[in-house]
Amino acid sequence: MNGTSRKMTGVALIAFALAATTALPASAVDQGAIDFARKVVDQATNTVMSRDPLGAGSSRWTGAETSPKPVKDATIAVVPCPLALSVCQTALADATAAAEAIGWKVIPIDSKGDPAVAQKAVEAAINRDVSCVLTIGSPSRDIRAQIQRGKEKGIAFVTGFADDPREFGGDIGFGIDQTAAGKLLAAYVVANGGGNVVMFTASAFPQLGERLQGFKDYLAEHGGDVAKVVEDVEFNVGAGASDLITKTQALLTKHPKDSIRWVLGPYDEALVPVLATARQRDRTEIKALGFDGEPVALDSIVSGGGQVATISWGLEWVAWAGIDECNRAINKAEVGVNKDFPLQLTIQSNAAPGKRYDPGFDFKAKFRESWAAAE
Repeated sequence: MNGTSRKMTGVALIAFALAATTALPASAVDQGAIDFARKVVDQATNTVMSRDPLGAGSSRWTGAETSPKPVKDATIAVVPCPLALSVCQTALADATAAAEAIGWKVIPIDSKGDPAVAQKAVEAAINRDVSCVLTIGSPSRDIRAQIQRGKEKGIAFVTGFADDPREFGGDIGFGIDQTAAGKLLAAYVVANGGGNVVMFTASAFPQLGERLQGFKDYLAEHGGDVAKVVEDVEFNVGAGASDLITKTQALLTKHPKDSIRWVLGPYDEALVPVLATARQRDRTEIKALGFDGEPVALDSIVSGGGQVATISWGLEWVAWAGIDECNRAINKAEVGVNKDFPLQLTIQSNAAPGKRYDPGFDFKAKFRESWAAAE
């Protein structure tokens, strides 16, 4: 062997040795991903704040300690997500209760998930000289022209749990980091053996896309090839169950039994027709994951009805913060002071059907105290 050959052989041996010491077998990599996912799941089944690091955190106050004086006898418009969904009905009721606590009246608006309906109703509210338009789970982008006209009249525009109205001239967007919610469900999948996942997507609502993107982000960063998203299925929220049934039938035909293990819906109620269709096809091997912690999800999780996990979150807290942010915007004070909100991974071990999610912190008392002290 000549000198050049010996040198190349030495380089090869060193490279092999380095590879052997730094590379882990695929099974070891996967076990590391599973162990980390279990840590995340264990922490998230207790309440955490949405911007806490994965595997850490707890419920706590992240808002302001003081408030500007509440505007007296104000009337505001509240635009939740479509009222055909129970989570949106609850959001409206929560915002109304918070408005009453500060001494305001509410004009409720049902957009029905149709931008044209939202635009017409917000126009009417502007003509009635409301002090603030609060959208909760309803995108401000759908009313961008109304935001511009309303701001000319001095009306505040606040959005919670959706997009940011500042892009269109509004005052503030705030809420839960919804990508974090998707990451928690992805951790649950990895911790429970992984497998192929199909996502149901609804591009009409930007926050729904954030949830699903969080799921994908977690798998890319921490999944260890344990789980894989094999298909995204777009559906029309406004079409109701019929579109979901049609899409699910096609999905089950395309993917034979045992080829997919999980379906992920952008909200709990979307999973009801999906799971019903799967049961009709004897596809009980498919388990469902959703968001919102709705009663239908909790019942399914506890009874073994097909859904195994959901994200419960502090939407009541978001609604009260929305009233607080409206008051700040009307007063031309600092906005965006409500920094973070709680969420919880809800599974069979901690699901409580018939009970509303309790974040373990009396946020209502904090808001009431700050409003009263500003009088």
